[in-house]
Amino acid sequence: MLDCCMAKITLFGLAGTGTSTTGKALAARLGYQCVSSGNLAREEAKGLGMTISEWGEAGKKDPKFDGNLDKRIELFGKENKDFVVESWLAWHFIPDSIKIKLDCDFDVRIGRIAHRDRQSTEEAKVVTTNREKSNAERYRAYYGIENFSSNEHFDLVVDTTKTPVTQVVEQIEQYLRNNNLI
Repeated sequence: MLDCCMAKITLFGLAGTGTSTTGKALAARLGYQCVSSGNLAREEAKGLGMTISEWGEAGKKDPKFDGNLDKRIELFGKENKDFVVESWLAWHFIPDSIKIKLDCDFDVRIGRIAHRDRQSTEEAKVVTTNREKSNAERYRAYYGIENFSSNEHFDLVVDTTKTPVTQVVEQIEQYLRNNNLI
């Protein structure tokens, strides 16, 4: 069971579920710091003169790409509290966190991604499917995680398919308050 008021919140969601938007809104509502592992990875990629896709491809061949980022997330979780970390594996690297998953219908996710990235639905589907498959393979190889998005890893699962971000944040906050976690 989680300790009362520990205020370490990890937020997971596959692309297009609304994790970035929800993470920022939840952190602002609670007055917490918000960290995005996706933004950290983009920073690392940019520093190496790579796109995020190239960084991900390099990570397939060299575990240091994932390892460096994951160590940053793990250390952040050990040294801080009162935060929201939006990340695919923060639930794993910050085990004493309140673990929340955002879920969403695949076609809705793809539509959101296509709109956000200004690409066709088909292109968004191919890129997203390849990215999720690649990440699953790396997480299995590097950390022995068989199903990184399984609901069993999370304390709360919220469906964002038809739920506006404001209501998602309210659901999460209500869960936290009902369980004396904030």
